[in-house]
Amino acid sequence: MMPILVAAVILLVLGVAMKAGGFSISGAPRGVRANNPLNIESNASNNWVGKVSPSVDSRFETFRAPEYGFRAGAILLRDSYQGRYGLETIEEIIYKFAPSHENDSDNYASFVASQLGINANEPINLSSDATLAKMLHAMSVMEVGRYYSLEQAQEGVRMA
Repeated sequence: MMPILVAAVILLVLGVAMKAGGFSISGAPRGVRANNPLNIESNASNNWVGKVSPSVDSRFETFRAPEYGFRAGAILLRDSYQGRYGLETIEEIIYKFAPSHENDSDNYASFVASQLGINANEPINLSSDATLAKMLHAMSVMEVGRYYSLEQAQEGVRMA
């Protein structure tokens, strides 16, 4: 009995709360609670691999693990934004993904560009897995904070 009590106290101190089916990080951003590093919005027509239904969030998708959220982001940016819409720069991509009526899109694009070491108005080739993973990771920092690693973004890109 005592080890269980000690474990419960440690979890509370660390900010982890017990929940049916496992653990959740209490007070963490909604994208972290939903394993959705980019805060990809829910859409009934998106049948993402790793998608959890119903979502734990009314506005955003929920994934089994953050790597599935990065996978969805990789497909969204590479196939839709560059492939379908022909968006060529970080600025164009960010303005579509995080529109200025909801975000400080200039700051968002500048941050992502700085993380990739290029200008926000410079063309970017997201067919490069390494570049795509770096971009997704930088976007996750803007969306939810520093909860995820570049390696998790790379795994999501590998899965795409």
